[in-house]
Amino acid sequence: MTHTRALRADERDAAVRTLAASFDDDPLFRWLLPGDRARAAWLAWFHRVSFDHCRASGAVLTVADGPSHGAILTLDPGAPGTSLRDFLLALTSPPRALPSWRMATAGMRVQHAVDQAHPREPVVYVHVLGVHPSQKGRGLGGVLLTAALDRARDRGVPLFLETSNPVNLGFYRRFGLQGLRELRVGDAPPVWTLQTDGPPR
Repeated sequence: MTHTRALRADERDAAVRTLAASFDDDPLFRWLLPGDRARAAWLAWFHRVSFDHCRASGAVLTVADGPSHGAILTLDPGAPGTSLRDFLLALTSPPRALPSWRMATAGMRVQHAVDQAHPREPVVYVHVLGVHPSQKGRGLGGVLLTAALDRARDRGVPLFLETSNPVNLGFYRRFGLQGLRELRVGDAPPVWTLQTDGPPR
C-alpha cells in the first residue's frame, strides 16, 4: 500500500508538470483556454503559484513514487487561499503564451466567485489535487485525499475543496465530502464546492 510524503523544494517543477497534465481535460480550463499551447503554459503558471503559496502556508504532499505520479496542495486553517490579487501579482512573470480573452476576463470573475464561496469557519483547504493521466486508476487520488482528510481530522476542522470537473464529484462524495454550492458565472462551466460534515472521521 502506497503512502504520502512531503514534497521537496527541488521537486516543484515535477509536481507542477503533473498537476498541469492532470487538469488538461478540466472543463473550466478547456473553456477558458481552448488553445493547447496556451492552456499548457497557463496551467503550469497557475500550479506554480499555487505550489509556492501552499508550501508557505500549508502542506504539499506526493505519493511514494514521487510527484511524477501525483501531488496534493493544502492550506491549514486560517491560512488565506490564493486570491485574485495573488494571481495578478504573479503576472510579473507571466507565461510566454498570451492568455485567451476569456481567461483575462471571465477567469477573473470565476476566481472572485470561488474566493467569495470559501468558508468563513476554519477548514483544511485542498487547493489542488492531481494525478498524472498515465497513473489514473491506481487509487493514488484516494491516497492523497486521505492524507488531507487526516490533516483535517488532526486539526479538528472540516475539509473543504472545490472542483470544476463533474467527473470528480462521485469520487469526493465517496470520501465523505458533501456538495455545498454550484457556482455559475456567466457562460463558464460550473464550479462545485464540497465539504465534510465537521472533522473527518
